[in-house]
Amino acid sequence: MCGWYEDKYNENARAFVLKTDSNGQEIWRDTLDVPSKYFALCITHTGNLILAGSLNNLCFLNTLNSQTGTEIWEYEDSTSNDYWFATVNEIIDSNVYKLFLRRTKYDPHKLCYYLIDPVGGSILDKHIDINTVYGITYTSSLMTPEKVWTGGNYNFNTGLVRYNNFGLGSYLGCYWTFSAIHIAGVHNYSTNRGCTVQYYDWGGGNYYMQVLTMKFDVSGIWGNSFEITRDNFSVTGSDKYENGKFVITGTINNELALWFIDHDLTEMEDKTIPTQNPRTGIDVVALPSSDMILMGSEQTDADSSSTDIFLMKLDQNGLVSTGENKLGQSLNIYPNPASDKIFIKNGNHSLQVATAQILNSMGRTVKTIYNLNRPVSVSDLPSGLYVVVIYSNNKLLYREKFIKR
Repeated sequence: MCGWYEDKYNENARAFVLKTDSNGQEIWRDTLDVPSKYFALCITHTGNLILAGSLNNLCFLNTLNSQTGTEIWEYEDSTSNDYWFATVNEIIDSNVYKLFLRRTKYDPHKLCYYLIDPVGGSILDKHIDINTVYGITYTSSLMTPEKVWTGGNYNFNTGLVRYNNFGLGSYLGCYWTFSAIHIAGVHNYSTNRGCTVQYYDWGGGNYYMQVLTMKFDVSGIWGNSFEITRDNFSVTGSDKYENGKFVITGTINNELALWFIDHDLTEMEDKTIPTQNPRTGIDVVALPSSDMILMGSEQTDADSSSTDIFLMKLDQNGLVSTGENKLGQSLNIYPNPASDKIFIKNGNHSLQVATAQILNSMGRTVKTIYNLNRPVSVSDLPSGLYVVVIYSNNKLLYREKFIKR
């Protein structure tokens, strides 16, 4: 997964990417130490990881080895001030693999698409459309090897833009616009149809979840809507199982929520997962095993100034099937704040056979501790916010913050 973290003032964004194994244990992570954000990723046919976003307020693309997390190449567009790459997909154009990216920004702007070489990162083509949009792009899906749909806000509606990716100079594209508050995802519906998952206000506070499908030849729009009879909810992300069932995530009354819609678009049900702290589902991935991986955020303090990201594996009914990987599980670190030394405890017991690392606010390791049964000196660290991470047998066990005075 990828994204970014910020300080409590929603400033100083730093992009990160994290890889875990099938049990949710961290394998590696990479954090950029300059202003940056990751908005999207894809895995190429060679297995490399492509990350799209912004760096120093410019469009940025980064390629990593998915096994080790080491960088292969990066691309930064010096002409794209205030823009970012919102989506990235690998397509086949004339039997050649290429990266298809759409850039976006908050102000009104012309549609702009890039084709980039996935091997060396060079620009193959760049196309600026005559059409102006008044919102941002935030989701995409590869419909066929040469077709990408991208979705986002368009003027006062939410628009879906489809483009055929066989040479930017000869693009065949179309708009598909409809009234909606948010698009929770675009997906393949069948061999000749794509679909959009969205929610919208039909007027008078009547909110609906909707799945609309359209043929790839831009005909035959079909779908269904389901009323959401909840007082307080949000809808954020979605995915589709191989059997056609849709799973959608968000919140209901500050609890982590899932909605399920069958492939025939005739039934919808919802489910909440109660937790001690308010949680929000951000996105969900449906697995071939019929399980799902859900990524979300959890409020960790009373004034909502701090949140943690978590990953959770659930079965197709929304029941937790394995222990979740919560990036912020509780340790007892005291005193906190500290000026000279800290003690690291798990409950009332000292941690055994474990290694700790202290990370600064940029995600860099500033101290490694091999003996957790004695006080840890922090007198040599500059004042600021730090995170203690605990590993045992190369598996991440805990993360907890502390302040150095």
